[in-house]
Amino acid sequence: MSRPGHRPALVVGLLAALAFAPAQAGPAREAIVTVQLGNAVEVVDLAAGRVVRRIGVDGAPAGLALSPDRKRAYVTRPEGHGLAVLDLDAGTVVAEIPLPGGPLGVAADPHGGRVYVADWYGARVFVLTERDGALVADGEIAVGQSPSGLAVSPDGATLYVANREADTVSVVDTATRRAGATIPVGHHPFGITLDAPAGRAYTANVTGDDVSVIDLKAGREIGRVPTGRRPYVVALLNGRGFVTNQYANSVTAFDLGTLKPLTEIDVGDHPEGIAADPATGRLYVADWGDNQLTVIDGAGLKAIGRIETGNGPRAFGDFLR
Repeated sequence: MSRPGHRPALVVGLLAALAFAPAQAGPAREAIVTVQLGNAVEVVDLAAGRVVRRIGVDGAPAGLALSPDRKRAYVTRPEGHGLAVLDLDAGTVVAEIPLPGGPLGVAADPHGGRVYVADWYGARVFVLTERDGALVADGEIAVGQSPSGLAVSPDGATLYVANREADTVSVVDTATRRAGATIPVGHHPFGITLDAPAGRAYTANVTGDDVSVIDLKAGREIGRVPTGRRPYVVALLNGRGFVTNQYANSVTAFDLGTLKPLTEIDVGDHPEGIAADPATGRLYVADWGDNQLTVIDGAGLKAIGRIETGNGPRAFGDFLR
């Protein structure tokens, strides 16, 4: 059976997207990991190196975004056809919002009030708006075919959408809810990551085995970085990019200035989600096939630890808090 991000179908299984992640006040304390085959979201204590809480979420939870205050998680349920809202401190599901199609990538407005969900089966992004303290479905935005990764600009004014089957990125004005530009990129872009201060975005091109580098002001691709087989998501840390390679069981590290690969870091089987903690200089990789997080030293460019998780960790999106 296939999963989004691997082949063009959505069946069993599913992608921090990695989107722009709000800055942490200090070192990340926890990783919030979608455990897709276990139908759960797990809370990992990073200092202790273990799972400390498990929250049941049915429907093969996949994508994940955190609220600006990091107290809630928005989790897509591709087989449950909807979005679950989790209270992370209480460890409970506080709402389930039904959505048609195949809800996959998810991103939250950094200022709060809105959540965006990509429909893998269609060519649209659902808009959910907070009203009276609850998220409600509030229309949709037309984008390219099979949208996957989503990223919102720090001011909340622009939504960037990686359209896997269209080989493009849609640039959406969130006020008008219209795509004002479409940027061609590599083959089958999946995860999309913003570097807002540098005015760039990066897409992991799953079947192109490379990363597209986008100049946001010019609205065009300005380079590509070769990777291992089946790149999935890019994380940024201290002048370097790190991309998970699903079929190579590795992470490619590259220089953001020269766009040249630096090295391949061995991780677990089928790495997918990845996130960076600037305060500690560490990265965390969800290894789908080995049911673990690999911990990477971003300066030394090497794996330094493993943390066991449940079955099928995905962590597609913004998952550190």
